[in-house]
Amino acid sequence: MSAAPRIFLEPLIVDKHLPDFHETWSDPANLIWSTETRRKTIDEIREWMIPRTHAYDPNVENYAIMLVAEGGRRCIGNCGVLPSGSLLMLGYGLKRSYWSKGYMSEVIPLLLQLYWARKPSVQQLHAQVNPENLPSVKILIKNGLIAQKILAGGVNLQMKGLKDPMLYKLDRPW
Repeated sequence: MSAAPRIFLEPLIVDKHLPDFHETWSDPANLIWSTETRRKTIDEIREWMIPRTHAYDPNVENYAIMLVAEGGRRCIGNCGVLPSGSLLMLGYGLKRSYWSKGYMSEVIPLLLQLYWARKPSVQQLHAQVNPENLPSVKILIKNGLIAQKILAGGVNLQMKGLKDPMLYKLDRPW
């Protein structure tokens, strides 16, 4: 007998996920590897969330990461694929209290399976991560993404300053 999954994904919906999204993205501890600016108020988070939903932009696939636990279900982060220039970028964020517990090892395969099924014409995804962010580097490699090149010129990580991220690529598996 197999255990029920502890994680599932559901489409990110502003009204439904706003309180948990606010808790995640307004906490500076969660932004250590993020290029995103901290948003302090729930209204700032709402404005930031809206264009990151499929309801706003059909090219966006962004999901709430839902944890099944005693007492119900809880949104512990988000993941998805968003257009960035000419690339489709895989991205994710998780509340820091859930880091290093194996959740992303479950989430990324779910996201990729869902995304490839929903977007049969897409042949390639990308991700960028700071090479110092070893847990994310390991997650990307574990899920088949291949390092391509350092993006010179850097991005501003809110907690670490200007850093040069590594660009990863994943070709459609079938």
